[in-house]
Amino acid sequence: MTMRLKLTIAALLVAALPCMGQKPHDEYAPKPSPVPCQDTTKVLCIGNSFTYFFDSPHKLQEIAAFEGHWLDIHVSTKGGYTFANHIVYAPTAEAIGEGGYDVAFLQDQSQAGARFKALRSEYPYIRKDFETLSDCVRTWSRDCRIILERTWSYPAMENGGFPTEAEFDEALAKGTRKVAKRSGAGVSPIGDAFTICRKMYPEINLLHTDGHHQSPKGTYLKACVNYLMLFGQKFGPSPSNCDIDPDTAAKLRKVAEHVVLHTKIEN
Repeated sequence: MTMRLKLTIAALLVAALPCMGQKPHDEYAPKPSPVPCQDTTKVLCIGNSFTYFFDSPHKLQEIAAFEGHWLDIHVSTKGGYTFANHIVYAPTAEAIGEGGYDVAFLQDQSQAGARFKALRSEYPYIRKDFETLSDCVRTWSRDCRIILERTWSYPAMENGGFPTEAEFDEALAKGTRKVAKRSGAGVSPIGDAFTICRKMYPEINLLHTDGHHQSPKGTYLKACVNYLMLFGQKFGPSPSNCDIDPDTAAKLRKVAEHVVLHTKIEN
């Protein structure tokens, strides 16, 4: 092995250390903002492991701070929880009761939207539970903007019975929109960003080693999409990478902007 190759490998390992050091359940410590924050938005995040793996809420907080927006983040998550579980979960009730939220991101069990689309007669409660949880949030935060997260697909062997991942992905997209529509909620197109990223940048692994939870890169992409849903503006010249290598982070931001802001992806 040449000295040049050794140095290259060493540099890559050093660059990867921050992400390698974070475990899926670890809380992420946001880095201080290099710019002053001009406004404050109070945000509630309710979900399960598709939210807390590699801590997307606090990465969202860092991303926003680097763009000059302070997020007062409050989180209630528990692995495998559906909205029905959260409705009767004391920590979620406590978080909702804090009140004064401007925006709430709600993330259901990862197959819920697809089940509602494909088997609505068997799963009518999925939309009802979302509406009940949304009403709970609005009881304490009357003007809160509710955003339902459209999560991502994963291989057919684990997706609850859909024949292919593509069919699962399509059902997730359509079902999530149907769940949100009646209550006037927004939809964060995180799953659409995953789908496009896989096509545009197949070298970027968005999934954890278990094949369905998000990797640190998937978490960063999710946080970028949610940031754009909050503020509707492109990233500035010095965005946060949240410990993702800069080139990869730039690609993920391009995908997020394309999905939310309909910008063109230019390589």
